[in-house]
Amino acid sequence: MDKTQRATRIQRIVNTIAERATAVPEGARPAYIQEEVAKVREAFRRTYEADESSAAYAMEFVDRMSGWIKARVHALETEHSRVELIRDRAEVES
Repeated sequence: MDKTQRATRIQRIVNTIAERATAVPEGARPAYIQEEVAKVREAFRRTYEADESSAAYAMEFVDRMSGWIKARVHALETEHSRVELIRDRAEVES
């Protein structure tokens, strides 16, 4: 797996965790995200334990995941809010 493939894999994981996090109550989200990132860290540690350079690269991604997930959650919620606003306006105008 090359760097691009690993980055794509990380992005899919970030999106999945973020989408699931939107269903978690806001107060519980930080703990949920932290728990999910810990699971990813352990899975990556096992996956890349034989290749030290790949392991280091993967852990760099994992170290940044919480921030990416939080940003993605915000983007998803903002998008959802916009859709709701548009839907509400359309109902009022009809």
